[in-house]
Amino acid sequence: MSSTPVPPPAPQLRTVQVLGRGSAGSAAHVHALSAGLVARGVRVTVCAAPEAEDTYGFTGVGAGFARIPPRTDPASITALRTACADADLVHAHGLHAGLRASLALRGRRVPLVVTWHTKVHSEGARAQVTRLLERRVARASAVVLCSCAELVGRARERGARDARLAPPAGPRPRGEEEYARELARREKRRAELGALGRPLLL
Repeated sequence: MSSTPVPPPAPQLRTVQVLGRGSAGSAAHVHALSAGLVARGVRVTVCAAPEAEDTYGFTGVGAGFARIPPRTDPASITALRTACADADLVHAHGLHAGLRASLALRGRRVPLVVTWHTKVHSEGARAQVTRLLERRVARASAVVLCSCAELVGRARERGARDARLAPPAGPRPRGEEEYARELARREKRRAELGALGRPLLL
């Protein structure tokens, strides 16, 4: 008597949330987003300055927490790269967090989502540095989420492949979860066809 084999359970998705020096609003957003993702069975790790956990209690909603200073020195970038080692998706909040995440993910096929929460106003030489930073982050991101239409336009001008309006009306964990699952499904199909690491033409 034969029985139908039971398919193995789907692997648990993992997302890494990267905070910069950021505002209290960004940290509160990540706290709520993490709670929603954990409730849906996604493993979440928040990477932020050590004091952020004491203030916002990310582990209290079931997320992991990596105490990584928001700097671009080699030690901090290496620590962030280690934290992102088995992530299905990395979500950075703010330009500086996006820069650090892009450096940490260099050479890896992990998709990077960056949220631009606020407009950066600068003048003179500082404005040039800001433009270069925006361009680097926009081009390194799979998706740029923006808090207003003006930032969507700016991200596209800087070379973003996919810039979307995501007003800060509250976290949208389901959208991030579905995006991560779709990426995982694509990679599984590519693996089945022996097309990992190269273009797939059908």
